[in-house]
Parts: sequence; C-alpha cells; structure tokens
Amino acid sequence: MNKEGFMEKMLVLFKYYNDAKLAIENFKSLKKRFNFEILPLYVKELRVPTGVTFLSPSMTMDILKEYEDEYIEDLKSLLLKEGVEEELVVEIGINKDIIQEYLKKVDCLMVEETEYLDEDFLDILKIVYKPVIIVNKNVSTFKNVVIISDDGVKINKSINSFIRDFPQIKNVTLLSWNYKYQENHLLELLKRKGIEVKVEMFNQHFNTKDEFFQKMNEFDFIVMGNLSKSFFFEKITKRMGVEIIEKAVKPIFIG
Repeated sequence: MNKEGFMEKMLVLFKYYNDAKLAIENFKSLKKRFNFEILPLYVKELRVPTGVTFLSPSMTMDILKEYEDEYIEDLKSLLLKEGVEEELVVEIGINKDIIQEYLKKVDCLMVEETEYLDEDFLDILKIVYKPVIIVNKNVSTFKNVVIISDDGVKINKSINSFIRDFPQIKNVTLLSWNYKYQENHLLELLKRKGIEVKVEMFNQHFNTKDEFFQKMNEFDFIVMGNLSKSFFFEKITKRMGVEIIEKAVKPIFIG
C-alpha cells in the first residue's frame, strides 16, 4: 500500500521453465507485509524460445504446446492451493509486447531471473517502464533492505520509485563499491525522505568483490539501478550491474 493508502498491484509473469512456487511465495510475502494485489499472467509465445533448437521449429512448437498446456493447468491449481483467487490470464503473442500492454494496468512487475540471463529475460529489462522485482533463488521476508549505490542517475531513479512503492520502509543500508562517502548524494535524498541510513563502503584496495556480494546477500531485498541497453557489453566486461543480478540470492528491485 502506498502512502496515499491505495493498494499496489503487481503483474506476476509465469513461464513454463520457471519455478512458479518461488514467485507465488514471494508475492504472498509482499502481500502480507505491504498488502499487494496480483495480476497473474502467462504468455504463450509465437516463436521457439531461445536455446530450444534440437528439433525442427514445427516439432518443437508442438511439443512445447503440450508442455505449456499441462503447465498452465497445474499453475491454475497451484494458485488456488496457495490462496491466490485472481484468475490466471493467458495470452498468445510476443512476450515483451504483451508485457508492455499489461504493465499499463499495474504498478510493478515480478519476473523470475533465468539462468545465464537469457535473451527473453534481458528483453524484459529493456522494455519495462514500471518498477520490476526480480526473484531468483529464495523466498524473502522483504524486511532488511540494502541499496547498491554508485550515486548514478539509474539508482537515483530506482530509489524514487522504491520510496513511492514501499513507504513503510524507514531503515536501509547503503552499500557502495569504490565510491567515497562524500560522493553519495543519494544519502541526502534518503535522509530528506525520513529514511534512516547505515552506510557501508567497500573498496577494491581493502576488499574483494566476493566480500561485497557476501555482504549484499545478508539482506532480504536489494535495490539497484537498471542496466544499460548494451547488456552484452556489460556481461562480457563484467560490469557491476550484471554481476549483482548473477550473484544475488534475494529479490532485486529495479525502478
């Protein structure tokens, strides 16, 4: 619920190769703590998913349709079993096009990280115009929040969205890599919004990246800025944003 008292609504995207239970449990945790509503969505794509090339396209799509139909029925049953009464919406089309349309109805998107950050996952991060919560390996309580800050424009944008969507959170830790305390102007913004901030600075001269990521994963909820449009460049040059997503074991918020 935002500060105006209105419920936040979340679009939860399900895919047949993802762990539906993980997404549902994380949504339930958000609902319990922040009173979120859900719009569950499954997109049947018109093309063969990336990496599925061992059969001809027509045979692959026929086999995929059988798996998907079975998965969708199981997903409907699982949603009911877990107390989610909202009906699963099933659409046929291009994944990113349908997501863009349904984002108009909600406040944010929940999507599960795919192994190796595949093309579909990265396409979603490119086109989203609402905040996104990435779930990965664990169910979170969403209590202890860490902000990964380079004091750039993208993390500043994420923080503005985060403050709007989670006004109940008044204590955070700000975690930086290779930045000086004086350079974190984001700190001033957070304090002005009435948020108590603990600052922890990591530096390559005194710390390893493994130590940094270990500290990051002590928290329940990670806030970061979005990646650039050149995801491939970021990945091959091992930019910090890609590494955060790859190393995180708790949900990530990108505004």
